[in-house]
Amino acid sequence: MEDSSFTLTLLIFSVAVCVLFAWVFKVILDWRKSKYKSDLQHKLVEKFGNVQDLKTFLETEGGSKFLNALTINGQLLRQKILSYITRGVILVFLGAAFFVIGGSFIEEQRFFTLGGIITGALGLGFLVSTAISYLLSKKWGIINKE
Repeated sequence: MEDSSFTLTLLIFSVAVCVLFAWVFKVILDWRKSKYKSDLQHKLVEKFGNVQDLKTFLETEGGSKFLNALTINGQLLRQKILSYITRGVILVFLGAAFFVIGGSFIEEQRFFTLGGIITGALGLGFLVSTAISYLLSKKWGIINKE
């Protein structure tokens, strides 16, 4: 009985550590990509000798694309919001699944209950955060009121 409890705890901990490392790796890659893009855009802006040259560039098709890359795109924001809603719903259902599975394993029920609480709370946190972001984006005009 004690051995299976230890094995289950070790398994859950191992999966959690792998997920943590994957998340940290993704955050670092996103940060490096963002920094590279920002540095490239900064260097391009520095290349223009005066405001008139910059204005002329921004009126071209390439300049328009460059300017769109600098600004927040409402469509991209909608995709991010939908992505976080999806993550939140998946985590809430995963938390509920932990509760259901915990009923089948009486000896390890506390581990499944704890996992269900943590996972469900993370899912609800994603959903609440997404709702707040959506409402603020609409209020600030980042997402058009359609």
